[in-house]
Amino acid sequence: IKYNIISKTIPTMMMHRFLTNLLPFAILLATCSARRGAIMRDGMSSKNSYDNPLSQGGDITIDPDVVAITTRCSKWSIDPIIECDASETSEDDAAIVSEVLSDEMRKVPIHITFRSKLLSGGKRSNWMRTTAHLGDPSAKKSAAVPLRAVWTCSNPDSDADMTYEETNSHTGRVARREVGSNVLEESYEDCLKRVYGKYVELEVLLPRKGNAMMAGGGGPPPSLVYRVPIRSGSVNPAGMVTKSRATVTLYPHGRTLAVAGAGGRKGAGASAPRDVAIPLGLSNVNLPRGPGLVDPSWVKGRKMFWKGRSLGLV
Repeated sequence: IKYNIISKTIPTMMMHRFLTNLLPFAILLATCSARRGAIMRDGMSSKNSYDNPLSQGGDITIDPDVVAITTRCSKWSIDPIIECDASETSEDDAAIVSEVLSDEMRKVPIHITFRSKLLSGGKRSNWMRTTAHLGDPSAKKSAAVPLRAVWTCSNPDSDADMTYEETNSHTGRVARREVGSNVLEESYEDCLKRVYGKYVELEVLLPRKGNAMMAGGGGPPPSLVYRVPIRSGSVNPAGMVTKSRATVTLYPHGRTLAVAGAGGRKGAGASAPRDVAIPLGLSNVNLPRGPGLVDPSWVKGRKMFWKGRSLGLV
């Protein structure tokens, strides 16, 4: 009888001791798993907010792309506009373009220096100042003309020209229109804006001329808007590159503040009335190359870098 009692008691005591020792590890594991999930959720949220402050309504000056542009490649030059096919532009639009846009704006490059200083007054949220000239101001005896310009890093969901609501003329239903989502029907440049999700938007404010001054009244001045998608460099991650040519759009009656201030509030400009926009064409954007990969002082005098050297092993 004593043997039976002992043989039944020993396994029970061992099991009880095993479960007692296992309990703290189970509690610790559950705590670590819960904490890991919290850290991952908080970390992803913080990363999303840092990568794209526009989606959180934060300060755009801390955006990594804005920091990269203003600190490493702040000086850009934009070539003259490569105009669209004349057959795609109506006579009325052509008359408006010739009245509002001067010949110099079509033929002379624009030189830009981006700055991270926000516009004062709060009318345009997340828009920053820039120094713009028509012509190269650094050239000898330069005749560059200063221009008024502002810029921001925008995205397709906050741009009322890329995402808006339209009414179907047959059914009367209101549908959401997303420019650049159909690669078979829409332009290559618009599709790239949708793919990369972020692009530089530069707005050059034009002087009112002739009838445009009378029609504009006290509203916003006519403006020329350049949009170009950007991305960090593949070979040099610290660099910035443009992913396509810039699309150029003329707003002969200016842009309303509801549209211009849509950056930072997802879809805020979707229900706003659309401004009169005339697509002019494309333009090449030139970024400074920066320092080369090889130190010039080290290269000087070395045979492998002589001009005219035949191809082969170094």
